[in-house]
Amino acid sequence: MKLFYSGNSPYARRPRIVIREAGMMDRVEEVNVSPIADNKQILAPYGPGGKVPALLTDAGTFLCESIIICRYLCDLSGKLLPADTAAREFSLSVDSIASMLMDTQFVRSRENRRDPAEKSPGFLRIEAARAVEGYDALERLADRLGSEPHLGSITAVAALGYSDGRHPGDNWRDGRPKLAAWFEAMMQRPAMAETAPHF
Repeated sequence: MKLFYSGNSPYARRPRIVIREAGMMDRVEEVNVSPIADNKQILAPYGPGGKVPALLTDAGTFLCESIIICRYLCDLSGKLLPADTAAREFSLSVDSIASMLMDTQFVRSRENRRDPAEKSPGFLRIEAARAVEGYDALERLADRLGSEPHLGSITAVAALGYSDGRHPGDNWRDGRPKLAAWFEAMMQRPAMAETAPHF
């Protein structure tokens, strides 16, 4: 299999962590296509959009969208999504909150890069408030996130790491000691450290 990725993309970091934590490094070749604008021709033959991450399976199927790729890899490896129903639902709940956080941080980042005359202060305020809601929700769940990675906690690490790089002014650790301590502990894992973005 091949995973096409960009190093600073939180969406691409998510499956890269999954690959490492699921023990699939010998099954997936990672292909860095940064900068995307210069390398769209690499992705064009496989499918539309030219987005990362994208996974080319052993059967030649092309999958895009981070969450689809992660679920495929979890199903293939039999890891990172608990078999117990309650634990599985909790993991998916965390994944949904962290995905929302990732999405709102990404659109804020894009809006901030627009020409000043085209920026929407109202839109930025709405998305910044949504990010705070995401941080607070993860803080409330921090005691249950655990030290063993699952799909939800992996997405949380990717989202919070992206916040550090693109939205340092959020100061998401302030007033959220449990989440901050959990994140720092998770970052000691090789899979998290190896995939950390460099903004």
